[in-house]
Amino acid sequence: MTAFPLAPPVRALVRKELREYRHHRTIVLTATILPIVFLILPMANLAVFDPERSVGGTNLAVGQAMFCFFLSPVIIPATMSAYAVIGERDQGTLEPLLTLPLSDRQFLAGKVLAILVPTVGASMAIYFSYMVFVLVAVHGPVRGPVLDWTWTFGFVLLAPALAAFSTLVGMAFSARAKDIRIAEHLSGLVLLPAMLPVMLVVTRTIPATPVTWLVFFAVVAALDFFLWRTALKAFDRERAISTI
Repeated sequence: MTAFPLAPPVRALVRKELREYRHHRTIVLTATILPIVFLILPMANLAVFDPERSVGGTNLAVGQAMFCFFLSPVIIPATMSAYAVIGERDQGTLEPLLTLPLSDRQFLAGKVLAILVPTVGASMAIYFSYMVFVLVAVHGPVRGPVLDWTWTFGFVLLAPALAAFSTLVGMAFSARAKDIRIAEHLSGLVLLPAMLPVMLVVTRTIPATPVTWLVFFAVVAALDFFLWRTALKAFDRERAISTI
């Protein structure tokens, strides 16, 4: 059995997962409403920005807007990753799924990719929609800082890594928890502190430079690799199926 992530069994599992997301209202709402909110809030923030009245000035206004975009690839996967294992188990579909000719690596890869694809797609879509809005409608002192290429560099670099981190953490809790809501809550406790480095950058406590983003990416990528290896070692089919 090949372990190549895009092997036919993995592609089949990804297609199956993407089809099933449409039938779960919570997942659909999360994948649609949250991106809209993360787009509207920064746009509204810039639309009413007044440099003479704004506390913190231009840098804070831009940082607040960017924080929403960095938060999106962390928050959007929460419901999907929490559902990944325990949701299948609750519906009685996990055991038949695990009897298919899928290795543990392929099973986990398919689940992760099925979450990463819509998450990264939605995150990139709202960010570049925001940038188009800035190009067309935003003028004045805030326009230049928003269009600073280092923000785009940092977001494009970090968004997939943050989405993978969120997904792997959520799936770990999904495989162990007995309730989807518990899995979501436990994931949130881990993920929100993980946003502290991004918070330091968007508040200009740490300068938003390419080197800063590269360092953060290296750290998150290393965590992703560790979480992936840990998931492969810890995943137990019998435990995942069991409700005890």
